Amino acid sequence: MKKRIIKLLVILFTVILLALALHGMPGNPSMEILNNSVWKEGGPFELSPERGRFALTYSLIEDQSFEFSLPVARFATPDLGYINGKYVSLFAPGISFLTIPGYQLGKLFGFSQVGTYAVISFFAVLNVILIYVIAVKLGAKKTYSMLASIAFLFATPAFTYAVTLYQHHVSVFFILAGIYVYLNIKGITANWILWFLIAASILVDYPNFFLMLPLGILSVFRFFKLEMLQDAYRIKINIPIILSLLGVLGPMLFLGWVNVESYGNPSRLSGTVANIKSIDSQGLPRKDLIPGDANLNDIRFWENKTSGGFLNFFNPRNISNGLNVHLLSQDRGILFFAPYILFSLAGALLLYKNKSKILSLLLGIIFVNLIIYSMWGDPWGGWAFGSRYLIPLYAICSILLALGLEKIFKRKIVGVTFVIILIYSVFINTLGAITTSANPPKVEVLQLEELSGKEEKYTYERNWDYLNINGSKSFLYNSYLKDYLTPVQFYFMVSLTLSFFFLGLIFYEYLFSKLAGLSPLIKFEKNKVEGVLDGEVNLVTQFGRIFSGFKKIYK
Repeated sequence: MKKRIIKLLVILFTVILLALALHGMPGNPSMEILNNSVWKEGGPFELSPERGRFALTYSLIEDQSFEFSLPVARFATPDLGYINGKYVSLFAPGISFLTIPGYQLGKLFGFSQVGTYAVISFFAVLNVILIYVIAVKLGAKKTYSMLASIAFLFATPAFTYAVTLYQHHVSVFFILAGIYVYLNIKGITANWILWFLIAASILVDYPNFFLMLPLGILSVFRFFKLEMLQDAYRIKINIPIILSLLGVLGPMLFLGWVNVESYGNPSRLSGTVANIKSIDSQGLPRKDLIPGDANLNDIRFWENKTSGGFLNFFNPRNISNGLNVHLLSQDRGILFFAPYILFSLAGALLLYKNKSKILSLLLGIIFVNLIIYSMWGDPWGGWAFGSRYLIPLYAICSILLALGLEKIFKRKIVGVTFVIILIYSVFINTLGAITTSANPPKVEVLQLEELSGKEEKYTYERNWDYLNINGSKSFLYNSYLKDYLTPVQFYFMVSLTLSFFFLGLIFYEYLFSKLAGLSPLIKFEKNKVEGVLDGEVNLVTQFGRIFSGFKKIYK
């Protein structure tokens, strides 16, 4: 019962910290109001991915239509589709449908936008739980599993994208759920669930097909069984398990229906629809984005250098630059935004030595995630905080980290280094979560400076300036706390709370391990204390022995 209470308290802690950072403004605004700069670049809809997904949610609920009205279409630019004379969404529909309950619930209390964003935070909490459960299943200590899972959420760019309207945490949920099913459920039921998760993940983000591919391959292996005969082997096909492929039917039918309603064709994806950058005063589409008609956040100069269709975004020639962007660059690299995650290598080595079959699955997902988005035409992820495309990688590495932490803390120098880098990562990513994700990539800075007439920063220094000049985008801070705390004080309050939490977990595990090492001594002393009742040992002498035991713990 105590362990359950502790777990519930940790989940509550996670929810509270996410609530403190959740972006939002009060009200149930109409589209005319949402097109105001207070809600857009100055508020929670600062970038087009947030606006585009919310636009479809809004249109489905308020207008009961997949076709955007003119105010909704203006709100969704510059990521707006146009086909058959109507404005439509350019995004996979999954997030817009999943957030409908949050929108409706928030609307009841006068916070429709906040309720919508809270759905993403809900999935972020589910991801923490799944990372913990998977790590424990693989043999990690519970304390270290808890530390690694919460570090994923608060010490990587996953924090920033848990409090806004992006698809990444939902994508991670499908991946982690697939790993959990693979580890814990067998037979046709497991395969049916796996194929359902693979298909459903595509509704959230089309590249998820590749991220779920390692799970799909392992599922296919279960279609066949190798039997040994007297002098040969025979491959036996398991027909019932092959029928589990029907798990894709429901999600694919749903996607086909959405495509028919939006684009008039069940097989047509949003990536093949004409992209309208802006709308003129007559309400007609205009493909070229005019700088004077949009906020600088909507201008992405890399798009002007990309030719061809959707498939050109996957170009092997981009890999070297993409790897540099994701791993080493100041504007997106892991080395600058979440360097502690590199310690997960210790867990990978441990699984390798133990010849664990699960290592190939975990490394497969990491490899696919890194390579696919290194080939992507825009490895920067547009205007973003850190490498948002690598959030699945952070989640898988957190599982490996949980397994490796025991070995890491056995070497004091390595353990202390890890703690320092972890705290650094917490402070960096808290800064992004409570301010803005609108950080341009380095390649755009010179042209931006020509347009804005001022220095444009592209690292987390931009977030620090935002904090000092504009404050925070946190709903709770702006609604209830800004009269009591400055934005900088609020930032340090959140960062220090998380830091002390991690330090508390580490100290708890260290103290517990010391006590476990002294268990024979403690057992001996316990017997002696019981002997006092029989007059065998002087009580003062006994307390002296107990005190000496605690001195050993201290040392």
